[in-house]
Amino acid sequence: MRFFRRIASVATTLISLTSMAGAADIRVVGVGAVQNALRVLAAEFGNETGHRVVLTIDAPAVVMQKIKDGDVYDAVIVSEPAMDRLDKEGVVNPESRVPLAKTGTGVAVRAGAPLPDLSTPEAFKQALLAAKSVVYGDPSLPNQSGEKAERILVQAGIFDALKPRLRIVPSQAESQELIAKGEAEMGLYNISEIPEGKGLAFAGPVPKLLQIATSYEGALMSDGAVPEAARAFIRFLAGPEARAKWLAAKLEPTPEH
Repeated sequence: MRFFRRIASVATTLISLTSMAGAADIRVVGVGAVQNALRVLAAEFGNETGHRVVLTIDAPAVVMQKIKDGDVYDAVIVSEPAMDRLDKEGVVNPESRVPLAKTGTGVAVRAGAPLPDLSTPEAFKQALLAAKSVVYGDPSLPNQSGEKAERILVQAGIFDALKPRLRIVPSQAESQELIAKGEAEMGLYNISEIPEGKGLAFAGPVPKLLQIATSYEGALMSDGAVPEAARAFIRFLAGPEARAKWLAAKLEPTPEH
């Protein structure tokens, strides 16, 4: 099966290379959790095929609103639940849906701060209970990381105890800035969205027994202007040559890669 996927991927690339004169602008909208891998892979795809991938990256709620408002794209990359919604609304081609990668939930602390022990569920619980404050995204918004963070705290049995010290912030950038400034001690985010080197440090993933991951898919929009070029890009993202780029961006490629 992998052999045939590889052949299909190579064939798509070869076809694209022979049609450089007809290179297309492929409008792709995606969420922030996959942006680091997407930017690198979009550039590589452009170099190989001559097509230009025009990326729009935004928060999950904003991406869904842009599509609802009628903004025009050729392909979309969002979480599996969000893609289910778009599929139900008929705005994506259901047969074009492709699983790409997933990311788990991790803990962020201020750069230079002691890293907490997160090696076991009990250690994770004790670390958060000892924190002066814990911040994450608003779970009432279509924000996968905030929703996951709250579910993890509930299933760990520490949500009620932490309530007085929880800080819920709609903007992820704002919440991470609180940690960088020392105004919040710990944060829970998608691992792929913890930007080390900006006043934050990645303390580690939530232990496996408590972990909740988010899977991301790519699909063609039903009314896209360049479906063949967009399909080639989605296949490229799902191909074996993309694996290293997903891993470098702290995302786990799907088994099909």
